Amino acid sequence: MNWRCVAPLAHCRRAAVALGLAVGAACTLAAEPKLQPLPAPAKVNAALAELGRHLFFEPRLSGDGSRSCASCHAPKRGFADGLALSNGYNGTDYFRNTPGLQSVRLKRRLMWDGRLDGGDLPTAVRDMVTEAHFMNADARLVQERIGQTPALTALWRQAFGVDSEPYGPQLFVAIAEYLKTLDAQATLVDRALGGQAVSLPAPVRLGLALFHGKARCAQCHNGPLGSNGQAYRLGVPQSPLVAAEPARMVTLLRHHATMGVPNYMAQRSDVGTYAVSKAEADRGRFVTPALRGLAHTGPYLHNGSLATLEQVVAFHDQGGGPGSELAPLGLNGTERAALVALLRALSGPQPTTLEPPAYDYRVAAPSAPLPVPITQSARSQAPAASEAATAAPQPLGPLPTVAVPTDNPMSAQKVALGRLLFWDTRLSGNGSTACVSCHAPSAGWGEPDAVSRGYPGTRHWRNSQTILNAAHYQRLFWDGAAASLERQAQSAATGAVAGNGDEAMMEMRLRLVPEYVRRFREVFGSAWPRIEQAWQAIAAFERTLVSDPRRVPFDRWQAGQRDALSASAQRGHGLFVGKARCIQCHHGALLSDQRYHALDVPRLALMDSHPLLQVTARWQNLQRGVSHTDYRASSDDLGLFYQTGVPSDRGRFRTPSLRELRYTAPYMHNGVFETLREVVEFFDRGGGSSPHKSPLLQPLGLSEQEKTDLVAFLESLSMDQPPGMAPPVVPASQALETAASHGR
Repeated sequence: MNWRCVAPLAHCRRAAVALGLAVGAACTLAAEPKLQPLPAPAKVNAALAELGRHLFFEPRLSGDGSRSCASCHAPKRGFADGLALSNGYNGTDYFRNTPGLQSVRLKRRLMWDGRLDGGDLPTAVRDMVTEAHFMNADARLVQERIGQTPALTALWRQAFGVDSEPYGPQLFVAIAEYLKTLDAQATLVDRALGGQAVSLPAPVRLGLALFHGKARCAQCHNGPLGSNGQAYRLGVPQSPLVAAEPARMVTLLRHHATMGVPNYMAQRSDVGTYAVSKAEADRGRFVTPALRGLAHTGPYLHNGSLATLEQVVAFHDQGGGPGSELAPLGLNGTERAALVALLRALSGPQPTTLEPPAYDYRVAAPSAPLPVPITQSARSQAPAASEAATAAPQPLGPLPTVAVPTDNPMSAQKVALGRLLFWDTRLSGNGSTACVSCHAPSAGWGEPDAVSRGYPGTRHWRNSQTILNAAHYQRLFWDGAAASLERQAQSAATGAVAGNGDEAMMEMRLRLVPEYVRRFREVFGSAWPRIEQAWQAIAAFERTLVSDPRRVPFDRWQAGQRDALSASAQRGHGLFVGKARCIQCHHGALLSDQRYHALDVPRLALMDSHPLLQVTARWQNLQRGVSHTDYRASSDDLGLFYQTGVPSDRGRFRTPSLRELRYTAPYMHNGVFETLREVVEFFDRGGGSSPHKSPLLQPLGLSEQEKTDLVAFLESLSMDQPPGMAPPVVPASQALETAASHGR
């Protein structure tokens, strides 16, 4: 038979370009579209595919360690998820149906809008692992998790060699190799299509004739997959779930924004391939789905709006929905049933695969300290300039008024907005972690653990510093990584082991909160909240979190209230500025020189017993540019070195403020000391034992009473009562249709 090509010319042109052919040649190729039998299985690297199988089921490949590829592509559901619309990553909901993966190696284009090349499966896998609404993972963190898992490391070396180490891009190659094994099984229909004399059941035989004839299915559903890989508009009705459920609308709008859809806030439906091409003719077009395994992967179509194959056939028989490029078929009941029988016969048996067991992390052996460069050896005699006491200590005194940047002026409305955002868990990857999660008022606006808990499924590697008085620092974080509170807020919310949030996703979440839309407009004058404005509001709120000198015994004592300090604390003050020499680094109103010093603080024992901490330490070194040798050999926190790359800056950390110490234990960058007495004992010994520590540290020879007095003075630098704050009522999200309507 000769079938007339009815595909839109634009599709022929796209196919021609993809194949390097002229448009006429493309039309010639499409002149007699037919369903074809499945080809022979792909040749795969067995060891690589076996590693990929284990990784496919491995939740360590998701940001919070809760989901695997199989969470949305389950074998028992035809490597789909059985839902109309996928759940996606925790804290998000997706706006499209999850397609099955059977014979995915044969697909020309991937995703319903065809934005990924089917011939490049590793890149597609990478996108699924790193995409905010799928698995939301940092590939470098994932590779460290795999390296901490002996069973997976053994499989890795079988696949890549005995000396190989887990490496992010190769993770995707391994999973892609496994995907090549997920071929649908050849069916009786395949034998018939291959020319064998087989006896097909009468309904299937009729269905096959209709498929290539009256029903015209083969015009789009051809080849071995039953898909030509091109996109068409079927007039599929919009899913009401996207409009009704804010999390799905958030993901839809984020998709539009990141794909560069014009006026994306007004595009509240799935625009299909238009998001890729920006050609108006492509609006509402979606890639033709494969027919292999279809019986196991319902619901159907890009938004799962049809629950059964019977509904799918009936929908096509009527010519689709409004705006469809389909024509009515005029089938009778027997013919529709025959097409359904054919689709079921093409599916074969339910796929099966052996799911591997859950594997435990191992605890790595303690690593040796990194060697100090030879060029640093003279530091014990000639301290580096950043540690030399070249300037006279600034006098102690009450904190000045907080400096406000000119590009983020303060206002009561902005502070109130920032307070809400500080408590809002939507400013994180899975919607579970807010700023306050690691900076709690009840813990002195810090965290009571030695190192912060970080993002779910991970563990941070440093002590969570208090936000109190942070507005007075020149740079934030222990290594000075952030130059402003605004940058600190952004870094904390987006860091893979902190908030792990995607900025576009978080921005869209804010836009579906009517109260935020109103407040952002009042404060910033913008029609819709912008994520950089959220960081500005949070920073404005944090600039209000400062010590009140009327409530600080030391500040009152300096102001003339002689009984504000106990006799012990007054003696401690004398030690602080004298024998104990604390004032060399802890001076000025903040009681910090805001410089960086190497103290050789003891290693936190938890580092050698907690596998997730070890994962994070290696990840930190890897993604901060440490040499490969040092990255593999050590889990040391290199401090200022991460910012400067200067070897002599290894192990230097910014001098913390001594204000509010009573409420902010434990202490030091790794939280190794639980009490102020331990801190004083450490400095009395002259710090650590390394010869490369700061020369400012020398044994002090304090008596037990002097240590007690010094602790009493340190405690007098804190307010009389813990600086708490009641949590606000965070506003709720609403479906966009019920929110205030604004232009972009």
